[in-house]
Amino acid sequence: MDDIFKGLTLKATFEAQVAAALMIQSNALIPIKLAVRLCGISRQEIDRRVHNGTFPKPTKLSDRRKATRKAFYLKDIHDWIKNPHMYRHSEHDGEI
Repeated sequence: MDDIFKGLTLKATFEAQVAAALMIQSNALIPIKLAVRLCGISRQEIDRRVHNGTFPKPTKLSDRRKATRKAFYLKDIHDWIKNPHMYRHSEHDGEI
């Protein structure tokens, strides 16, 4: 996470950390592209891990049956980042 704040001034770093903390606390939704950047693994690896139950499931952003737009809850991604090797999602979390 410190690499994200490299090159920022102290004020900008603080503001970015506060914004990130507020987003986690409010459980904001983030797109998969941002999840890829935060987690440091590829989109394909995220898909594999979601399938294996070792990564948070995304949430559909549409009620349509064939909805392709999905996002992750930032709090779930944060939990995964804290302990990726021990992460297991339960069956009732999110949806694919």
